[in-house]
Amino acid sequence: MGTSDIFIDRISFILGMITAFAECVSSECKKLAFSPPFRAQDFPLLDREAHQIASEQQVSLWYEKNEDIPQAHRLHWYVIYKFEEALDEYVQLRAQGFNPAWELDRFYPLLSYGLVWAKGVDEIIPHFREERKTQCSFSRILLNPQEWPIPKS
Repeated sequence: MGTSDIFIDRISFILGMITAFAECVSSECKKLAFSPPFRAQDFPLLDREAHQIASEQQVSLWYEKNEDIPQAHRLHWYVIYKFEEALDEYVQLRAQGFNPAWELDRFYPLLSYGLVWAKGVDEIIPHFREERKTQCSFSRILLNPQEWPIPKS
C-alpha cells in the first residue's frame, strides 16, 4: 500500500493495467507492452487471470524474471505482445544486456513510445496488420452479462 489513506488492492491494480495494455497491443497501438512490475510472490496470484485476459485480447504473455537484477531488488513483469517478432526484438535487446529497468529508452521503439506526436504522423493511414476477434475482459470482471454490451433501446 502507498502512503495515502486509500486502500488499493495491488493484484487488482496490476490486472487492470494488464487489461489496458493488452487492449493497446491487441488493437496494434503498441507493438509490445509491459505489465507493471511485481514481486515474485505475486506471480501465483496473477498468472491464471493474466493469461485469461491475454486470451480474451488475443495477445501473448512472456514472463520476465529479471535474473540480471540483484535478488534484493528484483521485480518481475509480463511482456505483452501480439506478434512473435516483437518478442524476438525484446529478447535480442535483453541478450545485449539491456534491461528496461535501467535502459528504458532502448525499448522505446518496441513500446511504440513517441509515435502519437511523431513528425509526419498526420500522414499515417490507420491499418491493422491482423484483426483478431477479442472478448471483453473488463465486462467479464466488472459487470453482469446483461449489462454489456449496452442495448441501444
